[in-house]
Amino acid sequence: MTQIAATAPVVAQPIDPTRLFGKFAMPGALQIAPYRHIWGALLLIHLSRWVEITVVGWVIVEATGSPFLVSLGVFARLAPFVVAGPIGGAMADRVNQVWFIRITTIGRVLVAVVLAFSLFTIGSNLWIIYSLTAIGGLFASAVIPALRALYADLVPERELTSALGFEHVAFTISLIAGPIIAGALLPFIDAPIMFVGTTIAYSLAAAAMFFVSSSVAKEVKRPNGIEPDKASRPGLLESIAEGFQVARSRPMIVAVFAVIVTAESFAFTFLHLIPIFATDVLGGGAGTLGALWSFQGAGELAGSMLSVGWLGKRISSPGKALLIAVSISMLIGIPMGLSSTLPVTIFLLFSLGVSTSMYVVMQSNVILLSTPTEVRGRLIGIQTMLFIAFPIGAVVVGSIASVFGPHVAVAGMSIVGLVLIGFVALKFPQLREHMSAVR
Repeated sequence: MTQIAATAPVVAQPIDPTRLFGKFAMPGALQIAPYRHIWGALLLIHLSRWVEITVVGWVIVEATGSPFLVSLGVFARLAPFVVAGPIGGAMADRVNQVWFIRITTIGRVLVAVVLAFSLFTIGSNLWIIYSLTAIGGLFASAVIPALRALYADLVPERELTSALGFEHVAFTISLIAGPIIAGALLPFIDAPIMFVGTTIAYSLAAAAMFFVSSSVAKEVKRPNGIEPDKASRPGLLESIAEGFQVARSRPMIVAVFAVIVTAESFAFTFLHLIPIFATDVLGGGAGTLGALWSFQGAGELAGSMLSVGWLGKRISSPGKALLIAVSISMLIGIPMGLSSTLPVTIFLLFSLGVSTSMYVVMQSNVILLSTPTEVRGRLIGIQTMLFIAFPIGAVVVGSIASVFGPHVAVAGMSIVGLVLIGFVALKFPQLREHMSAVR
C-alpha cells in the first residue's frame, strides 16, 4: 500500500509594507506609511498644479496675446504667499495638521471645478481666471507650513532631510511632466476638459490624505493627551505675532531668513530671463526655451535624489550645506550670465538645478531643526512669505537688463548676491555648526 507523504500547509507570507511590491526596499522616509500617503497626494497635487499653470497661461495667451496679462496671472498665483504663508503657519500650530491639509486639498478640488465650469459657460473671462488663480494660490501657500511641520512629527530626525528631499522630488517630477502633459494634450483637448482632469487628480489627492490618520498630528502636538485651554489660547493675529517674535529671538532662524531673501533675490536671476537668453542671446526659439527649462528641471531632480540618498545622510550641518548650495548657485550665475553658447548654458543650468534643490531642502531642514514643535508651522509660514523676494528679483533683473543687457544683469546680480551671502556667513557663524533638533 502506497503511503502519501504529508505535506506542510503553505502559509502565505505577509507583505512587508516598507517594500515596493513586497520585494524592493523603499528608501528613507518612504518607509513610513503616513508619509508615503502624503507623498502620493503631493505628487498628484503638484502634477495637477503644473498642468493647471500651463493651461491657464495658454488660455490667457490665446485670449489676449499679451505678455503683460500672462505675467499678471503669474503674479495672481504668487502674491497670496505673502498673506497666506503666515496665516497658514499659525493655523498649522492651532489645528490638526492632517485635517488642515485635507481641507486645503478639497479647496483645490473646488477651485478646479469652478474654473472648468466658468470656461464651459462664460469663456475666457480674465478676471474670473485671475481670481480663481489667486484663490488656488492661497490654498497652495497656506498648506506648506502644515506639511513641513508634519514631516518633523512623522519621521525620525535622521530622515528629515529625506522627507524634505522626497517632497522636492515630487515637485520636480511634476515640474518636468506637468507642462509636457498639458502641451501634448492641449492641441486635442479643450481647456475646460483639461480642468476636469485636474479636478479628478486633486480629488484623488484628497482621498489619499484620508489614509493618513488625523491622530498622528494630535499625538505629537499633545504628547500627554492634554487639550490646551481654549480660553487662554491667543488669537490668530497674536499667534502670527508670536511666530515673528520667536524668529527674531533665534539667531539661527534670522540667519536662514537672511539667506532665503538673498538667494531668492539674487541667485536665480537667469531663470527670469530664460526667454530672452533663448531667443536674443542663443538665437533659438521655442525648442531652445524648452531645452533650457528641461535641463534646469533635470538638475533639480538630480539634486533631490542626492539629498534623499547618499549625500543627505552624511550632512551633519544643514546650515553649512545651505550656505554652500547658495554660494554655488551665485557662482554658477556669473559664467551663465556671460555665456553665449547653448552647450555651456545647458551644463550650467543643470548644475544650477542641482544646487537649487539642495538649497530648497536645507532651508526647511534648518528651520525645522531649530524650532520648538509648537511654533514650527508659524516659522515655516514666515519662510513661505519670504519667497516674495523671487518675483521682486525678477523686476530688478528685468529693469537692469532693459538698460545694460541680460549679460550684465545676471552676472552683476550674482556677484552682489555672492558678496551678501559671504556677509551672512560671517555675521552668523551658527550656520556652520553641527545641528540637532530643538524640542
